[in-house]
Amino acid sequence: MEEEIKTDEETAAYRQNVEEHNREMAQTEKSQLKYQKLAFIMSMLSAIFTGIILVVVLLLVGYVIPKVDNIYASTMVSLNNLETLTAELKDADLGGTVQNINTLTVQATGNLSDTMKRLDSVDLEKLNQAIENLNATIEPMAKFFGTMR
Repeated sequence: MEEEIKTDEETAAYRQNVEEHNREMAQTEKSQLKYQKLAFIMSMLSAIFTGIILVVVLLLVGYVIPKVDNIYASTMVSLNNLETLTAELKDADLGGTVQNINTLTVQATGNLSDTMKRLDSVDLEKLNQAIENLNATIEPMAKFFGTMR
């Protein structure tokens, strides 16, 4: 009978251990369920925020891409114009043009100098006397015809 009592005591202890273990398992299960719910909520929030960010990025891309395309087209036109201008400048004889300008400037300076010498050689006294003589000659004829004075 002692063996049976031990067995009953052992069975009672075993049952107590099993019940304690079941309580711990139930507590652990509650804890795991709580963390699973929290993980689910966090994953849902993460998915929502990711979707929102995706929509914002798509809207920005839809807004920015046409502007970038316009800027690219303008840049390409400017680049083509720059290439054309560069080719024209490369083909232009700038040294010859500068030499022609220098030659024309020297010639104009020489002509101006000659003109100034000729003007300086004019006798203004004689010119004034000739104008007075002309006026004296024309004045009587003008009075005669009544058109002057």
